[in-house]
Amino acid sequence: MTKTWAAIGCSVVLALVALPALPALRGESPPAVAPEPERTEQPSAQGARQPNVVLIFTDDQRKGTLSVMKATRRLFKSRGTTFDPAFASTPLCCPARATLFSGRYMHNHNVTTNTSGSNLDQDHTIQAYLQEAGYRTALFGKFLNTFPEQGIQHFDTWAMSRGFPYYNGTWNIDGTWQTVPTYSTQFIAEQAVRFITRAERADDAPWFLYLAPIAPHGPATPQHRYADVDVPRWGGNPRVFERDRSDKPPYIRESDMTFEAAQNARAKQLRTLLSVDDLVKRLFRRLKETGERRNTLAFFISDNGMHWAEHGWNHKTTPYRPSVEVPFLMRWPGHVAPGDRDGRFAAHVDVAPTILDAAGVSADPTVPMDGRSLLQQWRRKRVHLEYHHYKVFSTPTWASTRTRRGQYTEIYNSDGRVRFKEFYRLGRDPWQLSNLLRDDNPKNDPDLRFLHRRLRRDRSCAGSSCP
Repeated sequence: MTKTWAAIGCSVVLALVALPALPALRGESPPAVAPEPERTEQPSAQGARQPNVVLIFTDDQRKGTLSVMKATRRLFKSRGTTFDPAFASTPLCCPARATLFSGRYMHNHNVTTNTSGSNLDQDHTIQAYLQEAGYRTALFGKFLNTFPEQGIQHFDTWAMSRGFPYYNGTWNIDGTWQTVPTYSTQFIAEQAVRFITRAERADDAPWFLYLAPIAPHGPATPQHRYADVDVPRWGGNPRVFERDRSDKPPYIRESDMTFEAAQNARAKQLRTLLSVDDLVKRLFRRLKETGERRNTLAFFISDNGMHWAEHGWNHKTTPYRPSVEVPFLMRWPGHVAPGDRDGRFAAHVDVAPTILDAAGVSADPTVPMDGRSLLQQWRRKRVHLEYHHYKVFSTPTWASTRTRRGQYTEIYNSDGRVRFKEFYRLGRDPWQLSNLLRDDNPKNDPDLRFLHRRLRRDRSCAGSSCP
């Protein structure tokens, strides 16, 4: 199946800035038997000064790839909190980014594919709310695939890339299309440093900076200086060498990526992440020079994971762990516990509520956000995942419920009827090798009627009714 990179994806990465004093997060993994509390909104503990906000959202960076990113590990992992496990609410580039901006699930923001970005209601996004609250706003990198021609709103300045231009890319810079020969990640870093410098010299107004490198998305072209750098060896995992996929849906049974191809793709991706690490290092150096480093609440997140031949698959878009589990880190010196792990099932849908809570800004109550502020104390008993068929991939429409102990997935026909089901007990089967609904043993099956009813409710949830 032939695909063009421009048709396949979007990109992003997150980081935030200075917020009011809140209790440090402790990152406890809730007991599997604990009852789910009511979702009640707590008042924001906003201080005298609103925070700056930096969002860094990488493209196709799977969990476990921070090993080559020394500065990122030091600045985020050692000096911030790691959310693990953390999830892409929809593991596809543009729907993931729309969820990031809106705090809403795909079934509510209606950006269902990489070509439906114009469906995003830009007036109900974090950039819109922050701009209205007096923030300077900037975007450097990828936004939504269909937006360069249709207009970008609520950003005062931008340099927006088209497609996946690692070198000699076409960029829309404040409304003018230009060719930029500089390596794309380096160019984004230069724009970010320039924006921070100008903003700090201008006045004391807070600012919002969204950075979206295309790395490590294919074709995963490394910067010249990293083209031949050695990366850690990888021996695969049991998913890669799964011999019997007869219990998997047809699109997985027909997939055929080899371990050798996966090793090559992995090496290229890791080399592009070395330049992202340089971006992070340069960004925080500038924040330190301007006195804003301690005033920065920062997220580092990916839009989705990627299969490296797990179950034979070579893309994202699946409900399996390599696709839906992502790096998700947050730092805020003096407020977020350094070197901590938080196991609350964080997801993309939680980012926008966290930013608004930190800034003391309220969203429009008539367009409720589906996520929760990570600066408040709560526990999530399950996470909702969903995907809509996109013609570039053979992955059908699906929805999934992930709990501490298991994962239930339904795959749908075009008319909405369920055509395939999967259930994995993750404690016994963390590699998702044995679909218990296809093993001819009804004694180990879960209560399917209960799971189906709950998933149906989650597929239409909004605001506080969402898990």
